[in-house]
Amino acid sequence: MENLTLKEFTTSRKFTFFGGKGGVGKTTMAAATAIWLAERGTKTLIVATDPTVSLSAIYDQKISETEVTKIEMVKNLCGLNINPRKAAGFFQAKLEGMVSNFIALFGNEVISTPCAEEMAAFDQFVSYLQDTEFDHVVFDTAPTGHTLRELAMPFDWSGYMANQIKNRRELSAVLGTDPEEDIMGSLRKEKERYDNAVKALSDDSLSSFNLVLLPEKLPVEETASAMDNLRLFNIRVRALIINEVIPRDVLKGNWFLEKRRATQDKYLKEIDERFKGIMKTEVPLLETDAYGLENLRKVAAYLYD
Repeated sequence: MENLTLKEFTTSRKFTFFGGKGGVGKTTMAAATAIWLAERGTKTLIVATDPTVSLSAIYDQKISETEVTKIEMVKNLCGLNINPRKAAGFFQAKLEGMVSNFIALFGNEVISTPCAEEMAAFDQFVSYLQDTEFDHVVFDTAPTGHTLRELAMPFDWSGYMANQIKNRRELSAVLGTDPEEDIMGSLRKEKERYDNAVKALSDDSLSSFNLVLLPEKLPVEETASAMDNLRLFNIRVRALIINEVIPRDVLKGNWFLEKRRATQDKYLKEIDERFKGIMKTEVPLLETDAYGLENLRKVAAYLYD
């Protein structure tokens, strides 16, 4: 791995991803990173793919669920808060348009799949992995299990489309008919689009995948599991961001805080030993919630300055 700091690694990549167990501070880290990049002159887009959080709340303005929105508090910064339910409508119409002429052959399984909303969200997500408008795209991903399911979608969907291309050609040969190139072309184009997205996710020269955790047992175990699963997709975690570490200078004989910090020290040591060779950055527990421009700047300073 390159001998780079988190600051150097983030600024030298096009895409930055924040993943981890729910409730560990992924949205805070993503929002702070987006502000930090934008305020240094980088044209930045932040995309939230977690249906349980809202960028509108953290930036204190309405951010669209379907269209890129200018974030007024920071120059050079835009946001999109993907809503899987709304995205599903666009995705289903798109899918039906591609296969309507031979739906009898393919069936309705993909259109009616229980994972349609996740597939729809990932379909929008893929669009921003091919972005040419912004200098940097920051992704606030869903909790780890959800994220991995979304990452698996293009593999399944690319395989599905490859099979449809093959089946269509075989059927055309049997029937002695010419392939309908407009439909076949659409399928090939979508397969290429998804395959390129997978390559971008695992390309270290383009992407930085970071995991956020707390110095507690369950987040540590979740992080280890996530890293193992991400390796199946050839995605390497480049940095661990350890959030809500209690500062030593606030202990001052407080038995409760001292005990909590002692517990954190145990897990900080485990994190250091268990995840060797990975960048690690600590962000202290703040005296207020990480909301508003100044607090997000403070978080960014711990991350990058």
